[in-house]
Amino acid sequence: MGERDRARVDGRGIRSPDAYVILERAAPEGVVLLVLRGEPDLAAAPAARERLEQARARRPRGVVLDFTEVTFADSSALRELLRADAALRGDGSLLVVAAAPPTVGRLLTLTRARDVLEVADTVELALERVSG
Repeated sequence: MGERDRARVDGRGIRSPDAYVILERAAPEGVVLLVLRGEPDLAAAPAARERLEQARARRPRGVVLDFTEVTFADSSALRELLRADAALRGDGSLLVVAAAPPTVGRLLTLTRARDVLEVADTVELALERVSG
């Protein structure tokens, strides 16, 4: 067990779950589908930036971010979304936020980020948008 893993084990030997997870799922050719889970916040920002940069380096037609299992997102997560969106658009690619729960939808609406970002109600619609 590495030093970081040891730090996450409590006195009872129970390892706490990650507050956020970013996974890649299978997607149509030329599309990157990243699934976010948990609470992408300030602590998650570096990992999110790294994953989005890795996706961008592949020069995809589009990147879909599945927010189905996101329970909370803060301004740090929003900043990373906007940064990635601008970078991908500069490359001629599209970023689509998919299946945002009400808490994230409210953040996107209140900050007017919904006016800038591509948002789809479902992952399927997002995949269609970047594939077609």
